[in-house]
Amino acid sequence: MATIGSWGGIVFSVSRKSVKTFDGLKWEAAAKYSTHDRHLKEPLLEFTGTDVESMTFSMFFSVFLGVNPISEVSKLLQAMRRGEVHRLVIGPKAYGTNKWVITKVSTALERYDNRGNLLVAAVNITMNSYAAR
Repeated sequence: MATIGSWGGIVFSVSRKSVKTFDGLKWEAAAKYSTHDRHLKEPLLEFTGTDVESMTFSMFFSVFLGVNPISEVSKLLQAMRRGEVHRLVIGPKAYGTNKWVITKVSTALERYDNRGNLLVAAVNITMNSYAAR
């Protein structure tokens, strides 16, 4: 099994038997500025710090790729509901200066069998950086 990365107990991996990886990883970072009006001059910007960084990505879970979709979706939802905080590691690198929390899980339950078992799910995940106090 080739492990691509992880976030706590959520492991991104690919093998002959299963595929549990991400797609469309997007990392957003922003700075915060205050604007000060000045008489007869252009407003003055003042750097006040950085905003919370965010990561978004999608995952595709399918029984046809050796994964139990409802089990994987449940793991993500439980981690979000518990407020788990972990490093996001992809390859040899931990991303961001802080750890990350899942702030949103959006799931499309796409295919079921004739007994109501979920076969395919597409999940969009949003994470925010979590600064230590």
